[in-house]
Amino acid sequence: MYKVIVADDEPFMLEGWRTMIDWQACGYELCGTATDGEEALSLFNAVEPDLVVTDIQMPIMDGLGLIHTLREDLAYTSKIVIVTGYSDFNYAKQAIRYQVDQYVLKPLVPEEIHQILMEMIEPLDKRREELHQQDGVTFTDDAHVDHLDERRISEEYDLEQMMNIAKDILTLIEAGDTDPIDNAVSKLLLMTEKAEVSLEWIHHVIRYIHGDLLRKYGKREVCREILCEKEWHETASWSSGTLQELCVRISEQLSQSDLKKLGTGGLVAEAVHELKHHYRSKIKLQDVANRIHVNSAYLGQQFKREMGISFSDYVHQLRVEEARKLLRRTNMKITDIAFKLGYHDAEYFTQKFRAHTGELPSVYKNKNQG
Repeated sequence: MYKVIVADDEPFMLEGWRTMIDWQACGYELCGTATDGEEALSLFNAVEPDLVVTDIQMPIMDGLGLIHTLREDLAYTSKIVIVTGYSDFNYAKQAIRYQVDQYVLKPLVPEEIHQILMEMIEPLDKRREELHQQDGVTFTDDAHVDHLDERRISEEYDLEQMMNIAKDILTLIEAGDTDPIDNAVSKLLLMTEKAEVSLEWIHHVIRYIHGDLLRKYGKREVCREILCEKEWHETASWSSGTLQELCVRISEQLSQSDLKKLGTGGLVAEAVHELKHHYRSKIKLQDVANRIHVNSAYLGQQFKREMGISFSDYVHQLRVEEARKLLRRTNMKITDIAFKLGYHDAEYFTQKFRAHTGELPSVYKNKNQG
C-alpha cells in the first residue's frame, strides 16, 4: 500500500476523501488529513507519504506554499495532486512549475480520482524500485541540478504559450466555434513533437481542460458521457485525432443543449432570436422588450434565470465571439471591428474582449493569424 495524506480546509471535502474514495482498492492507505499547510507539513514529516493531495486555498500556509516547501526545501520527489475549486490558469501554471502530477477541479468526482490513483501506481512502483537500488544513499549532482535550472528557465516561455493555447481551446469549446478547435488542439500537441515541452506537461494541461469541462458540465447527462470516455487520458491515441474529436463533440453537445434549453418558444427564446440578428447594433434590453411586447424588468429577470447570464453579458458574449472570428479571418483594424459590433469606442471594446477572453484583441490577432 502507498501512503497518502490529504490537506483541505473544508470539513465536507475531508469527509469526502475519507468516505467517497476507495483507497485500498486502488492500492493506497489514507494515513491522515490536515486543514492547513503547516499542519500538513507536520503530518508529512510523521508519515513520509508516497502521495500528497492538497487544496490550494487554505489558511496559514496555502497549497502552493506547501508544495513549494515540499519540492524546494524538502526535495520531495514523489507524487502530488492539487484539488481545487478555482478554475484559474495561474494556479495551473504554478502547479506545472512545481511538477505537480495532477490538477483536479472540485467538486470531487470519485470515478475521476480512482482513475488518477490507478494511473499513478506504475510510476510509484518505479520510484520505489529506484530508491531500493540506491540502498538509501542520497546524493546531489550539481551539474544535473544546473541543467534542470537552465531547462526550467528555458521552458517558462513555452509554458506560458501552452497555457494560452489551452485557454483558447476552452473558449472555442464553450463558444461552439468548432472549426478552429482541431487546429488549436493540434498546435498544443505539436509542442511535444518539436521537443518544446514534455508530453507530461501536455498531459497536465489536458487534465486541466478536462477537469474544467467536467466541473462545469458534468451534471448534464450527455456531456458527462463524453467527458467520462477513457480517451481523454490515453496519450497514445491523441496523435490519431481522438482528442480533437472529443473536444469537437463536447462543443457540439453544449451548443445543442443551449438550443434545447430555450425550446421553440417563450419570451427568452424570442429575445435571443432578436439579439442574434441585431447584436451588432447598439441594442438595449428596453429595445428588445418593446419588440416582443413585454416589460423590460420582467424580461431581464427571465433572461438571467433561463440563460444563466445577464442580458448585457450575453450581448457582449455574442459580440466577442464575432470579433474573434473577424480577428482570425480578416485584416480589419481593431477600431473598425469595434464600431462594426456596436461599441462606441475601441477602448471599451478592448475592455470587454479582455474580460471575456483573458487577453487583448491585438494579442489574439497576432497569435491566430500568419
